[in-house]
Amino acid sequence: MEFYSDFSKNYDKIFPLNDKKLELIDNTFKNLKEKREDIKLLDVGCGTGNYSIALAKKGYQLKAFDIDAEMISLAESKMKESRVNIDFYRLGMMHIKEKFNSSSFDGIYIIGNVLVHLSQTKINKFLKLAADILNDNGKIFIQIVNYYRILEMDLNGLPTIYSQDNLVRFERDYRYQEQENIIYFITRLIDHFEDKILSENKIELYPLCKDELEEYLTEAGFEIKNIYGSPNGDQYRELKSIPLIMTAEKR
Repeated sequence: MEFYSDFSKNYDKIFPLNDKKLELIDNTFKNLKEKREDIKLLDVGCGTGNYSIALAKKGYQLKAFDIDAEMISLAESKMKESRVNIDFYRLGMMHIKEKFNSSSFDGIYIIGNVLVHLSQTKINKFLKLAADILNDNGKIFIQIVNYYRILEMDLNGLPTIYSQDNLVRFERDYRYQEQENIIYFITRLIDHFEDKILSENKIELYPLCKDELEEYLTEAGFEIKNIYGSPNGDQYRELKSIPLIMTAEKR
């Protein structure tokens, strides 16, 4: 996808690894390690591989994929520097059964609002595919934007993100089309000092709210375990929480 190819070289500046989110993901899966050592995780929409690499260092066995070739190339380079072993693939979410067999993983995580790049019909189908490649009692960790808050408060975007070195900023606007139930996600990567647009993009997102996600997970054969409103594990609040984080276990 052109949006992510343009963005990839600045991705880690804008979205560095969040230690609290990493801890929450680890806490979701680490009880599985009490039963055996070789816990297999799948990172869906892995970006440049930050979380895959960090979890591999914690002893998990990782496979990871992203649809963007440049993201995968960067992830593989970082993996070699980190001296961990991860299989990275260029793959779309709806094609996971072409790459992975049934009961291949103990856990799946899909973070960074990746899931809502799919339409709701495809989200429903994807979660069933995800359940199939999980072992019995396998777990899934999902993080998206809290779209209930966005839609109820008629918000027109997300907060601007400034890179760690303060050289670039990432502006994020939303344009909601109610009839189609689509959000046009308009982004601008801007040189912060020259105030010059480095790249500008528009992609379609399909807003998914808490009740719908719970319904789809249940229909796919999962039991909801936890619902959080922040990477710190705070309680989810409909009109206050910026993310929606949900964990579930395959029944």
